[in-house]
Amino acid sequence: MVDFVSEVQEELRKDNYNKWLRQYGPYLLGLIVAIILVAAYMEWNRARQDSAARATSAAYLDAAETAEAGNIDAAIRRFIAIAEQAPRSYAGLSLMRAAGLEMDRGNEAAAILLLDQSAQKFEHARHKQLAQIKAAYILANQGRYDEIKSRLAPLAEKHQPYEFLARELLGFAAMQTGEMTLARQQLSYLETIPGVPQTIQGRAKQYLSLMNTGDKNSSDAALHGENTPGGTEDEN
Repeated sequence: MVDFVSEVQEELRKDNYNKWLRQYGPYLLGLIVAIILVAAYMEWNRARQDSAARATSAAYLDAAETAEAGNIDAAIRRFIAIAEQAPRSYAGLSLMRAAGLEMDRGNEAAAILLLDQSAQKFEHARHKQLAQIKAAYILANQGRYDEIKSRLAPLAEKHQPYEFLARELLGFAAMQTGEMTLARQQLSYLETIPGVPQTIQGRAKQYLSLMNTGDKNSSDAALHGENTPGGTEDEN
């Protein structure tokens, strides 16, 4: 009797299982197939990205070697070509390198254009703003102070990656255009706030002293001499 009951229960379980399998089996099979397809796509995409990264890295090294060999025009073309196809980080870096080569041969207008394009390619704020502040220093050398002020305002906000460098250059530009209130505001902040690198703090103090003596010529000389505002090595 016990064996008979067990057999009946077993048959019932099989019937329920078969009924469940007929009802939900196609969905389960579809789910398994979907998981396999997604995993295969992810693996393929990872391999494709790795291959593209290796190709981009090789192209970048080739462009760098071309520049070192003295073929600047070809190197610039190669860096720009990389930026048209590479991932955003490599694209921004390539454009920044091309800008540096243009700057080395005195083509400041092309360097600014490439740095602006570089900033648009970068995703991370620190990289993006590095390109922007490099362009601002070139503009400062050209005496385009009004343009500097409009560019630097967002970079000089608190907790931005290059806040102190941007404030210093913004204060200097304001000083050159006669906006002494803005200049004193930015430079006094750098002179007194904790955490400002000593080099930036020292230059801010110097500029404030020059403002107090009204010696604009000396302040302009400071921009092009040893005490050039910023230099991206000051703030990291």
